[in-house]
Amino acid sequence: MPTVETVGAWIASNVLDSQAWDEAAKKDLAFVQASRNLTRWYPEVPLTDETVAYQAIWELQGLDPALKFQKQGVKAVTDNGERIDYTSRDKVAPEVREILGPPIFEVVEHEAEEEALPQFGGMLL
Repeated sequence: MPTVETVGAWIASNVLDSQAWDEAAKKDLAFVQASRNLTRWYPEVPLTDETVAYQAIWELQGLDPALKFQKQGVKAVTDNGERIDYTSRDKVAPEVREILGPPIFEVVEHEAEEEALPQFGGMLL
């Protein structure tokens, strides 16, 4: 089972862009949040230092004020002729998605779409 220390050690020896983790004042909280989210999104998969590390960094990077706009659904900001467009940001770290595949909430949505009953012609009364 990963701990803050083992995740920190994994990041130190495996992640080049670790600034978000290195400068984080609340590493414990980032670890707990990443672990909780991964357990929720991948309930059948045991947590590893690698996946928790990537998710914790991803969530810490999301604390950037510009990225907070994305979380709140802001599509664009204009200031004195300068425009910044925001696209939606994935909840799951790209590296985690690459390792574990789609999270359960996407699998369930996809299965629900596939199980939709076929609709045949007719008319409403």
